[in-house]
Order: sequence, then structure tokens, then C-alpha cells
Amino acid sequence: MKAIHKLLALAAVMALGSAAWAPAQEGGGNSVALNYQLGLDALKDGNANLARQCFEAVLQTQPNHANARYHLLNLRNRGPELAAKARKLQMEKIKIPKVDFRDSTLPEALGALAAIIDKQTDGGFAPNFIVQDPAGAFEKRPVTMTLNQVPASVVFDYILNLANASARYDEHAIVVKPIGGGGEPKKPAAEPAEEPSGE
Repeated sequence: MKAIHKLLALAAVMALGSAAWAPAQEGGGNSVALNYQLGLDALKDGNANLARQCFEAVLQTQPNHANARYHLLNLRNRGPELAAKARKLQMEKIKIPKVDFRDSTLPEALGALAAIIDKQTDGGFAPNFIVQDPAGAFEKRPVTMTLNQVPASVVFDYILNLANASARYDEHAIVVKPIGGGGEPKKPAAEPAEEPSGE
């Protein structure tokens, strides 16, 4: 039964649109439960400000709500983590109409992707790619691909895969570096010289 109520509350929130993504103002236990659930959903989406508003609304109505108090106190420490999560979710939401890379370096591909994202969001979101490649490994790893109508996160994942790179989502940027340190592939050790036979 709880699952049905939760599903109905979330369906109502989705049907009302973004205006519903604010703390419920009505009194009683329903607003406490709704605000608490909205706060949890905001945490999942990386929206620290909305989560804070929802948990504060719960505590205004029910000051002894231990879970809301815990999440509100925990928000202080999780700010950068939630911002990184929001950055990653934003990359999943942005639809890229088309990319066509031919023997591009990773920095070139990321620059082009950042420009497309900027255009698709009308300047509302910047991925802020930071490439850490002191050994210049990415210069030797060409990126070639053609994709249509995919999320920015998918394009980004393919770029990373083709360039043998890894990424870390931070609060204000996405840091990209070569897998394994970025140096040249290790050459096998030289085989030992054969000993002359005594025959």
C-alpha cells in the first residue's frame, strides 16, 4: 500500500511539472511524508538546495523527525558529492543531435562535445572538461566515431573508451586522464641471450 501511495505522489509531482518540485505547504502528515519523499528524490538527483528546503519543511511541521534531521545535517558534508552527481545526471539529460569525429585527439573531441552541449543548453550548462595528460598519451589515440540523437553522456563514454581514458566527476568539472598513468605501453622485457653451445 505504501508503494502505491508513493507512486501516486510521484506521479502527481511529475504531472504538475517543475512547479510541484517545491516543498509542500499543506499541513498534516501528508505534507510531511510528501516533503520527506521529495527531499529524498532531490538527493538522488543531486539537487542539494531542493533537498534542504524539503527537509526544513518537514522539520517545521514535525521538529522531531529524525530522518529529515539526519539528511539535513548530512547535506553539509555531501555538497561536493551531490554537485558532482548533478553534473553527471545533466550529461545524461542533454540530447546531442549528431557528432562526427575523424581521427580527432581526445582534447579536440572533448572541445567539440563541450561546444555542442553549450549550444544544446543555450549556455545553461558547461561540462568543464579538464584533461590531465602530462605524457601526451592522448595525442597518439585517435577518436573516430559518428553518432546521432544520443545523450551527451553516451558520446562522452565512447570518447573515453576510444581514447583509453577515465573520468572523475567533481563539483565544478569533469577530470579526464589516461588509464594506467598515460605513458607509452610497456615493452616486453628483452629475451635473455642464448648461451653458446659447447659443441
